[in-house]
Amino acid sequence: MLESTSKLLHKLTHSEKAMAYLCREAQEPCLASELQRLLDKAGMAPADWLLAADISRSYAYQILRGERRPGRDILLRTALALHLTVEETQRLLALGGCGALYPRLRRDGALIYALSRGLSPAETEELLLSLPERSLYGGSV
Repeated sequence: MLESTSKLLHKLTHSEKAMAYLCREAQEPCLASELQRLLDKAGMAPADWLLAADISRSYAYQILRGERRPGRDILLRTALALHLTVEETQRLLALGGCGALYPRLRRDGALIYALSRGLSPAETEELLLSLPERSLYGGSV
């Protein structure tokens, strides 16, 4: 579980062991390894993931090798395809360097709703379009 920002700030500013903490944090899993772990946990092969999340084959394998960093919507489609929890999705977004889901934003609220109910990427897309909110596939409202 990730620490709160205030606890992290306190550790960095008040701890004699701040460098040890930073070195330990540098060993945290990268996006590619975390994604592979999540695929294994879901029992999903990379080929199944790229179809379910609608990602091109070459781009998907570049992500898995750590050569490319996917955008937020690709990570969200991945979370939906893998049936991740909201917490797992937030971690995936953080590892991808993307903003967390924020419930005060209607689109993010809809995504939290979809994740918590196990909706598929296609069902979530229908939900977003019905609101209307921006598509998970790069389209506008």
